Amino acid sequence: MHNLQIVLPSLLHIDYPGKLEILVVDDHSSDDTSKIAKSFGVQILRLMDVIPPGWKGKPYTCHQGALMAKGEWLLFTDADTVHTKGGIAKAVCYAQTTNLDGLSLFLEQQAPNQINSLVLDAAFAGLFAGWGTKSSMLNGQFILIRREVYFDSGGFASVRNEALEDVAFGNLLTKLGYRLQVMNGDNIAGVQMYANHKQMFNGLSRLGAGTLRWQGLWAGLTALYVTALVSPLPTLFGVLFGRLKWYWFPITWSMASLSLLPWSRRSGAGKQAILTPFGAFVVLITAVFGIISRITGKGVPWKGRKV
Repeated sequence: MHNLQIVLPSLLHIDYPGKLEILVVDDHSSDDTSKIAKSFGVQILRLMDVIPPGWKGKPYTCHQGALMAKGEWLLFTDADTVHTKGGIAKAVCYAQTTNLDGLSLFLEQQAPNQINSLVLDAAFAGLFAGWGTKSSMLNGQFILIRREVYFDSGGFASVRNEALEDVAFGNLLTKLGYRLQVMNGDNIAGVQMYANHKQMFNGLSRLGAGTLRWQGLWAGLTALYVTALVSPLPTLFGVLFGRLKWYWFPITWSMASLSLLPWSRRSGAGKQAILTPFGAFVVLITAVFGIISRITGKGVPWKGRKV
């Protein structure tokens, strides 16, 4: 509910040259989501039925919204995003002029505190270490796709049972031969992914387990990179217990900090790169927790559901 009061004003004040349709899909919310959306005068699709068997909540919600939308281009964006005035117009113009079928952006991260920012920097650095800019990795915070491409491919209905529906959908589109691109969208929109530490832990556990699956063999590079960022911590113990020479501690710590410095600068807090091993340690723990939860069938709690 709080997020809607941020995202909707940004969408209503964007500068877009063509016809614009804003649709809020209310997925069995227990707050005043529909009431808030109605107060802004946007279209509301309230899902009252139980989610059909075989569907996860997010792909079902997105697909129902797509069925109702009428535009030539469909933009799927989360409620915790804030859009710049000309951002969406720039994204559509770029997709059209480069003849793309779909465009996905990684948005400016707006963390509520330094701990959140530090952990997310380490998480994204690890993700891209093993994925780079592969076009199959769509980001659900901002997915722009041609309407005909969405429905010809089957849309989110084709990945209805996937916990990471955005990554699964991107993988499907790539296999089908569609032209996708993933880019930095700091100047297009911003997002605050998690409001507190509990949300961050559960969210990264979900992402850690899911993305490793879709990375395939490249997941090893992600795991190796994050482990390397954490390495100064066991190195410290090695020095204290006389197993390693003292100089290995400053060497490993400096290398880890310098490795994350570009990401820390991107989030506007370059100085926090000195704390890199602690942020990476949290990423490592959440990923292990997510993998174990997925293997044991317990699932990770996320927005009132187990995924």
